[in-house]
Amino acid sequence: MIEVCEASPLDVRGVVELYREAGYGAPVEPGATLIVAKAGRRVVGVVRLCSEEQVTVLRGMQVKQGFQRQGIGARLLAACRPHLDRQQAFCLPYTHLVDFYSAAGFEVVSSAELPAFLAQRLASYLAEGQQVLAMRRPLP
Repeated sequence: MIEVCEASPLDVRGVVELYREAGYGAPVEPGATLIVAKAGRRVVGVVRLCSEEQVTVLRGMQVKQGFQRQGIGARLLAACRPHLDRQQAFCLPYTHLVDFYSAAGFEVVSSAELPAFLAQRLASYLAEGQQVLAMRRPLP
């Protein structure tokens, strides 16, 4: 059985390990809200909600290989909704995930519609050859 919940301090080590295994290099920032999926005590999925310059940025969603395609990502995203309802939110997902994030109310936007810090982040990802785009979730 997979439990989806806000991470406890004891889960952070598992989050860092999952990111390392996935090749995801961004650090876990102090103050970020971590939503995790756990199989027993083992972290098998995670998403971070970071408050950056008065907006929420959904970052670093990862599901451990062997647990993918079981609806864990959708459950993680659903668990984010109460946090996303508090202020405007953004994400910079891979292009093939547009429908996934659209299901949570995110809409594709141009880089001109992003806060400056996110427009710069998007530009750097695109310069690295990543197939990403900008999405915004307006307040309900």
